[in-house]
Amino acid sequence: MIAGFSIIFALFISGVSLFHTTSVQKIDEGQGVSSTIYNIKERLESIIYYNDNFIWNLILLAICLLVAFFAVAKLKKIKLRYQVIFLFLWTFILGTTWVISSQSAPTEDSYFVTNFALEFSNGDFSVLEADRYFKNCSYQLGYVFFNEILIRIARIFKPVTTFIFLEVCNAFFLSVIYVFLLLLLEALFHNPRINMVATILLALSAAPLIFCSFVYGVYPGMMFALIALYCEIRYLKDNKIVFGILAIPSIVIAVMVKSNYLIWLIAMVLICLVVMFRRKKYAFDIGFLVLAVGLSMVVQPSVKAMYENRSGVDLGDSIPYVSWIAMGLNESDLAPGWYDYHYNITNFEESDFNAEKAAESSKKEIADRMHYFVKNPQYANDFFYLKAVSQWNETTYESIWNNVVRNQYQEKGKLSDWVCNQGQPKVRRYMDVFAQFIFFAFLVSCVYTLRKKNFLWGTIPLIFVGGFLFLLLSEGKSQYVMPYFILMTGFSAFGIVSLYDKFAEKIEGKRILSAVFLKRAAKKDVPSETKNQRNQTK
Repeated sequence: MIAGFSIIFALFISGVSLFHTTSVQKIDEGQGVSSTIYNIKERLESIIYYNDNFIWNLILLAICLLVAFFAVAKLKKIKLRYQVIFLFLWTFILGTTWVISSQSAPTEDSYFVTNFALEFSNGDFSVLEADRYFKNCSYQLGYVFFNEILIRIARIFKPVTTFIFLEVCNAFFLSVIYVFLLLLLEALFHNPRINMVATILLALSAAPLIFCSFVYGVYPGMMFALIALYCEIRYLKDNKIVFGILAIPSIVIAVMVKSNYLIWLIAMVLICLVVMFRRKKYAFDIGFLVLAVGLSMVVQPSVKAMYENRSGVDLGDSIPYVSWIAMGLNESDLAPGWYDYHYNITNFEESDFNAEKAAESSKKEIADRMHYFVKNPQYANDFFYLKAVSQWNETTYESIWNNVVRNQYQEKGKLSDWVCNQGQPKVRRYMDVFAQFIFFAFLVSCVYTLRKKNFLWGTIPLIFVGGFLFLLLSEGKSQYVMPYFILMTGFSAFGIVSLYDKFAEKIEGKRILSAVFLKRAAKKDVPSETKNQRNQTK
C-alpha cells in the first residue's frame, strides 16, 4: 500500500513536471496578468504557472539519466565516513557563504518567532498581552523557545544585534540533515554506491542551500525528525535499546519546533507497529510508542503553559487546526488552497476567540466544500491539480523568493545579488531540471521498493505519502515541500543505482548472447574448413 500510493503520487509529480512548472515571484504594481491557467495578481507573493516544452524536458531528463549512469559506472569505493565529512563541510561552507551574502533579515512570521524570542530572553513578555499573534498561533511558541535557547547561548560570546547567526545555524542544521540522511540510507540498504550517488545529488541540490537564509523552524525541526527516524530504524533492525531511547526526545523536539513533523511521528508509529509483530518484543515497542506519542502530544501545550507562567498572561484558546484544513480546501488570491486569513483569523474573531465555536464553523465550511467538490467533479479536479502543482512543481520552494522580498541588514553580496536578479532565470532553470530528474528517480525508487517488498525500505515513501496528502488538504505553500524534497533527493539514489544495474544486466546479457552465438558459429565453420584442408592435403 505504501509503495503503491507513493508510485501514484510520484508518477503525478514526475509526469506533470514535464508539462508544467510554477514559480513564486514578486509582481509589482501594473504587472499583473491573466494567465491561460490562472489569474496572476499584483502582489508580493504571486504564483505563476508555466506551460513547459515537453519534448525539451524529456531530452534533458534523458541526458541527466545518461550522465547519472556514466557516473555510477565510474564510481570508486569511498568509505562512508569520508562521504559524511565531505558532505557536511561542503554544505556548511556553501550554506554559510550564501547566508552572509544574502544578508536577509526576518520579516512577517519569521520576524515574530525571532524578534520576540530575543525579547523573551530579556524578560520582556509585553507582546503576549499587547498582540494577539501568539494567542492565535500558540503552536509557534515551541520554535520561539528553541530560538530563545540559541539566543541565550550566542549571547555568551557576543551581543545579539542581528539574526544572521540563526541563519548560519540553519546551514549547520542542513549539514546534519544530510549526514543523517546518508546514515539512514546506509542502515536501510547497506549499499556503498547508493550512498555515493546520494552524496553527489545532495551536494548538487541548490534550493536547500539558498533556503538556509529563511528562519522559520523548517531545518531544525527536520534535523531532529531525521535523527529520530534514523534512531528508530537502528532500534528496530539492530534491537539496540539505546537508539530507541535517543529517538524519543528527538521526535519530541521536532514536533515542538514545528508541528508539521507530526507527520513523521505518525510514520514512525506505523513502522514500529508493523515491525513489532515480527520482532515480538511487545513490551519495549509499546513503551517506545507510548513515550514518543505521549510526550509529543504534550510538548507544545507545556511550552505554552511555561510562557504563561513566566509572563503572567493567560493566552487562552488558539486557532484550531481544522481551520487550516478549511483554508486548504478553498480558493485564495494566491493559488487554490493557499493562505487566506478569512478561514483562520477572521473566523476565530467572529467566533469570539472560542476554539470550539471556530472549529465547528470550520467543519461546516469543510463539509460545504466537500459537497461542492462532489457536485462539481471537473472543478474539484482542476482545484486539486492546480494546488498540487503550485507546491510540488515550484522547484525553488520559495528559496529565491524569500531572499528577494525580505528585509536586509545591509546590501547583498555579489553571489546573492546575481541569484536574485540577473542570474535568477538560469538558477531557476537549473532547479527545474534538477527537480525533474529527482522526481523521476524517486518514482523509480518507489517502483523498486514495491518489487523488492522490503518494508523498511518504504520508510521514506511513507513519509512522502503523508506529506503529499497533508499538503493537498491543508494550507498550501511550496516552502512546506522542502523537507520532503530533501528526502526524495537522497532516496532517489536507490532508484538510479537500481535502474543502472538493470540496464547493465541487459547489456551484459546481450554481450553474453552475442558471445555464445559467435562461438557456435565458429564451431560450425571449423569442420568444413578442416575438411577442405584435408582434401587439399590428400
